[in-house]
Amino acid sequence: MEAKAVSLNFFNNDSIGAIKIPYFQRPYVWGKENWRDLLDDMLDSKGKHFLGSIILKKQTQVYGEKSSVLVIDGQQRLTTLTLLLKAVFDSFNEEMRGNTRGELKSLLFFKHKSTDSQLRLRIQHSHFDEIHFRAVMEAESKLDSSQLDKLIEASNNRTLSCYKYFIDELAKLSQDNLTDLFNGLLSSDSPYLVMIIIGDEEDEQSIFDTINSAGVRLTGADIVKNALFQKAKELMSADEVESLYKKYWDQIFSCDEETIAYWCEEKTTGRLKRDNLEILLHSIGVIQGFFDPDINTLSELSSVYKTKIKSLNRDEIKKFAQDISEYAALYKNKVFSFNKSSFLSFQDYSQRIFHILEVCEISTFHPYILSILYKYQDNESVLQSKLAELEKLVIHNLISKGETRSYNKFCKEFIEDDTKVVSKLNEINYEDLAKGLRKISNKAATLVLFWVELHRRSIDNKQSIKELKYNYSLEHILPQKWEEFWSDVPVRDFEGNEITEEEKAKLVRYETLYEIGNMTLLSGPLNSSLRNSTYLDKLRGDGKKKGISSYRELSITGEDVIDKYDGENSLWDEVAIRQRTKILEQEIFEIWPQC
Repeated sequence: MEAKAVSLNFFNNDSIGAIKIPYFQRPYVWGKENWRDLLDDMLDSKGKHFLGSIILKKQTQVYGEKSSVLVIDGQQRLTTLTLLLKAVFDSFNEEMRGNTRGELKSLLFFKHKSTDSQLRLRIQHSHFDEIHFRAVMEAESKLDSSQLDKLIEASNNRTLSCYKYFIDELAKLSQDNLTDLFNGLLSSDSPYLVMIIIGDEEDEQSIFDTINSAGVRLTGADIVKNALFQKAKELMSADEVESLYKKYWDQIFSCDEETIAYWCEEKTTGRLKRDNLEILLHSIGVIQGFFDPDINTLSELSSVYKTKIKSLNRDEIKKFAQDISEYAALYKNKVFSFNKSSFLSFQDYSQRIFHILEVCEISTFHPYILSILYKYQDNESVLQSKLAELEKLVIHNLISKGETRSYNKFCKEFIEDDTKVVSKLNEINYEDLAKGLRKISNKAATLVLFWVELHRRSIDNKQSIKELKYNYSLEHILPQKWEEFWSDVPVRDFEGNEITEEEKAKLVRYETLYEIGNMTLLSGPLNSSLRNSTYLDKLRGDGKKKGISSYRELSITGEDVIDKYDGENSLWDEVAIRQRTKILEQEIFEIWPQC
């Protein structure tokens, strides 16, 4: 291994030809903040620039040809610096372009053999960015701005966006500033990179894992991918590894920008944010038993995978890559992602369980779900039954306020024996569920009422709208701040007897506030001045502001509340709330019964 401080002038090294980005590395991902920091650093004439390291690995040299190197780490910096250099050249006036064209061409291009007539692009990107990077580098002059905007909009490619950012920023500089910047990028006297070159026989994995000092840090998924295909390189020919990569990784995770964006999409799970690929890899590790959530932490995911991969032989590495691709296809096709514009239907049982898990911020059961998606992918009725069992368990535990710390343990047990879901479900007794509905959290009430509404629509032939968006506001009909306008409403016990003792009356009223029977969903929040107003004003509005009756499109609001309790002599109190709680309770246990 050799290391030395360099600038982009190292491109002129006679012994280096192609600088290749391996096909299994991630695409160019730097963004505006990275570009701005790098440009500011390079423009700071008083600063001592250090942009980090690049690690290159020599490839076996063919006699008569220049040797090529693989970029093991630093492709983000190297790509950005090269795009900046080309943007500076394209921003020069005609005279300066004439002065520097030869220098630029010798840096960006090379001859594979001394006798070749054709020049080749020195930095050879992986297929993610090759076309767009090449378009910038091979252009004789600055790309047309409108054409560039169209290309960026069509491809969403970061190399094009980076080039455009630099072109726009450099337009603010004088020709003297541009000249200083161009010379600074190539100056041997002011190196800003540490170039580490390792031999073909040396192990880059250990260096790859420990050196990544600037820019977007590698994710666990990046390290797993690199470890997987580095191991494959040890056991197979280069052609076999490339075929393995294209079939079981590229086509699944990187075939287009939309697919890349999907696997990079983050989901909130508790206090953590994890992307889809990391959730998938975690799930596979749990399913196959080499990642134990009771022992291993998520921060250890890549190291656990590397230990697993290290033990695999030639046939096992192929099978492992195939397993990952098969689970990934199921995950992408069956695991739903939601936003405020998503329409949800009660009849879509798979969509329903994933929505419930997402609202509850539970990803613990993803390994179990993925295991039954795989196991029962050819038996839809059994799969539906298994997902329904898990859904009931999650809803019952949510309502009864059961603890969720055992979910990791449950998940492992369910993967080993999926009949155990029913056993766990039946451990939750009816009394705890009934009690939970009498003191339910806003989050749980919103979720449960929403799916009650969709269930009603699914069985009502007169109801044409079967799908709804999850964007309703929860409203307590008896307001949480009831004292000012509701004090003259008598407090009654649940048999209808008025409670005259003041402290007891207050206690009963405060407890009743949080029953599910006192809650409904509205398509928009009530005006704050109406939330704590009298019952009829809150229901009908005050002439200027809309009341609950203006949001009656849901049956849980229109039929349950307005139709029954909108009258001069109507009384919304503890008796009315408990009656509605009992009706909802019966309905909820019909939707999510114990097995």
